[in-house]
Amino acid sequence: MRRVECSLVGEIIIIKNLLLACLAISGTITARMCRHCSFGASALAADWKEYMARSLPKQAVAAPRRASWAKAQELLGALRLWPPLLLTLLTLGVLMIAYAVRPTVRIDLGDTFDVAYLQDFNGREIDAVGVPEEAAWATDQPSVTIPGDREGVWLATLHVADDQPDGALERYAVAVNDVRVMMPRRGPRELLATIPPELVAAEHVTFQLVPGVVGGPEPPTGLVDRVTLAQARTYRWSSDESTVWLPGLGRGDWLVTLSVVVAHPNGEPLQAQVLANGTPLATLPESRELRDVQLFVPAELIGDGDLELTLRSNVFTDPRPLGLLISNVAVRPADSVGWSGLLHVLPPWSMYFAALAIALPLYACLALLIGKPAQTNIKADDNGLRWLRRAGWRGRSWLAFGGTLALVLFGGWAAMFYRFPTSFMLPRLAILALWSLILLLVLHLLLTWVFKTAGVPFRAGRNAAASARPRSALLAGLLLVFFVSYWLKAGGMLYPYFVGIDVQWHMDRVQWILNGQLPLLYGVNSPLNESTMPEAEWGANRPVIPYSPYFHMFAALYALLPFSLSLSANMVSVLLDCSRVFLIALLARKAGMSERAAFLAGALYAVLPVTFLLHSWGNIPTTFGLWWTLVATVFIAAAWNRLGERGPMLVLTLLLLATFLFYTVTGVFMGVFLVVFTVLAWLVARRGPEGQILLAGLRPLWLATATAIALALLIYYGQYIGPIVSQTIPYMQQVFTEGPQSVGVERPSFGAYMRGFVPHLDYHLWVGGHLYYGIVIPLFFLIPGFLALWKRPLLWVVFAAWFTVAVLFMFAGYRISMVDKQIFYMLPAMCICWAVYAERYWERGRWGRVLIASIYLFSLASAMSLWIFRIANSPIVQ
Repeated sequence: MRRVECSLVGEIIIIKNLLLACLAISGTITARMCRHCSFGASALAADWKEYMARSLPKQAVAAPRRASWAKAQELLGALRLWPPLLLTLLTLGVLMIAYAVRPTVRIDLGDTFDVAYLQDFNGREIDAVGVPEEAAWATDQPSVTIPGDREGVWLATLHVADDQPDGALERYAVAVNDVRVMMPRRGPRELLATIPPELVAAEHVTFQLVPGVVGGPEPPTGLVDRVTLAQARTYRWSSDESTVWLPGLGRGDWLVTLSVVVAHPNGEPLQAQVLANGTPLATLPESRELRDVQLFVPAELIGDGDLELTLRSNVFTDPRPLGLLISNVAVRPADSVGWSGLLHVLPPWSMYFAALAIALPLYACLALLIGKPAQTNIKADDNGLRWLRRAGWRGRSWLAFGGTLALVLFGGWAAMFYRFPTSFMLPRLAILALWSLILLLVLHLLLTWVFKTAGVPFRAGRNAAASARPRSALLAGLLLVFFVSYWLKAGGMLYPYFVGIDVQWHMDRVQWILNGQLPLLYGVNSPLNESTMPEAEWGANRPVIPYSPYFHMFAALYALLPFSLSLSANMVSVLLDCSRVFLIALLARKAGMSERAAFLAGALYAVLPVTFLLHSWGNIPTTFGLWWTLVATVFIAAAWNRLGERGPMLVLTLLLLATFLFYTVTGVFMGVFLVVFTVLAWLVARRGPEGQILLAGLRPLWLATATAIALALLIYYGQYIGPIVSQTIPYMQQVFTEGPQSVGVERPSFGAYMRGFVPHLDYHLWVGGHLYYGIVIPLFFLIPGFLALWKRPLLWVVFAAWFTVAVLFMFAGYRISMVDKQIFYMLPAMCICWAVYAERYWERGRWGRVLIASIYLFSLASAMSLWIFRIANSPIVQ
């Protein structure tokens, strides 16, 4: 434990040096540029000199100022101060180059990507302008094609055929050139669809009705008899005080152009006023026609480089508070001469310090993960704090510097060519980077304790005896893989237009709980039960299947965080998902596999494209449920010989209870796993003395399981026993004996159902596809790797039960909707089976290592392609 404490103290000292180096440089600049600063450069310089005097050896302090530069360089290098100092200066230089480019920013209000700029506006609206075109849709044809080569956004209106009833299009969506498009409005006899510019620019534009739910029944022909097409105008109404926010725009003079209608529907005076950063610019003249108003914003009002345009007006209530109708906002640089023209290359200080808050913690994380402690002669009787203060650090810190500098250069490129949304993301990424540094220190201690408690402590590196901090290659590697995966996933979620499809739906239910409606969600008639069971997939007479509200009850704690519920839900979900890297490695090590194999297993999970899918779907209860099943399974394997003790049995009971309550489907997965595991353990135990170990934990396992099931029934599920017996069991019997069509559900044949998995296993989108898992390579090694684990009875039985559950629910998914989570469930076991053979290829020499590394890089590239595609196609509805 003393080693761990010394390690933590050493890391804190390194971080302290990094922060002080940052303050020494940035504080001097800030003291000159910011009048409101409460400390000056001289004070900081004095503090820094005093700190250096305390930190350097007495001989260095006493040395004359004419000491050689080489000696000073050696001392500063030992303290690892040059990389953060250089990063501080280089970040400023890169941002100055980026801000030398002054972009034109255009905001199309009512378009998908306006939401990041706006505050307190009414919802998006769209209407048709110009002369509409009409095309007949033959009643016997599934589609209609019209000429393309058009510009701008267009609005299509699909009219229900005269012989069809009202609401005939209610269950269907619209695809244009095989791409689903947004549908802003529906009526009983019509459906409106927005056609983006990239689709109408094609040579031909083909309209087609598609199922509202992917995989649902295809719409019949004859529902639509004609399509009306017209160029569209998108817009929003402002409220009494609305804001267009452009943080980090840049210094200098700017011209603002507003496309507005300045009139109320009732003719009352609007008295609309525009303010820039709180200072009035102009009062807009009344006009009932859409007109462009141009305003000049001088550099004095821009100040640090942020621009906040405030629109104030009287409102007309309809019942929405309607102020101005605004269609477009354009901000472009004005000609700047003199001093203001020279100053505009300085980045906004808010953006600079946000960039520093990203670069320096990132460098600290990388230096701690891949850095190499120096060999130092340390007296054995020194206490830990003094020991580490006197220990110099050297080695691969410049590698960490290079990686951080690459990110800084990428950020500068993004700020230059994509000023927005880069400026929106920098403060968010700064919080993520600072949190990551804290998380690194916590995980270092936590993982050391967990692996040691599980009986598989990390092995120290080859130079640990002479190091200031014993280092494990596996610990450092797992942390590095975790943080790369974590930053990629969490960074993507911080993109201002990212939307996890189901997240807001779940957070709305959390808001119900915060509003005191928990009893509504807790009873047998909970709206959660039926709202997650669409009629197209379950039929009109749906069974009663409980949807536990315990995830939503837990998620109510997100209200305590200083972020929105949706953002908090995404961040917690990705943290839990990425932590599965450690759980997979722990399970592999507990099974007797080498540290290299454990690392290869954990790293594979981090780079698989399939691990990014749940985050894009926003199915966060599933993510939580899968995490609980993995934690419970790993605990069973790791503590098998100690399950009879009071502490481990209590922990297992609580883990199983959480698994059963948080998400019903994965709770059922866990229950079936325990049954299959017990049967297989009893059978394998009969093969000889080596299998007798499996009998030791069965009794305490089922004592804990029985207790957890009893508590789950008492707490929540007991109220469903009656409805399940009277409604659900007969429904399931009918489905499994007579098929889904007997309850009014159309499903493909079993062969088509199984063939449907094939395209998803690949590493790219097939024609007409919408997702892929990217698991075909490790899946090929699943069975061989599983058979190779035969000599490890406990792990073999765990995996045999794991795969049995996956296969059972794959078949169940053919008959029953919404239970086909088996691909996600079996991923950890697949990763470990793959690692069995990946390690063998790695040990064959250079070409084996090149092959394995190439597979990992290829999987990561495929995952990033899928992740970027999903983010770019997020269904933004605000």
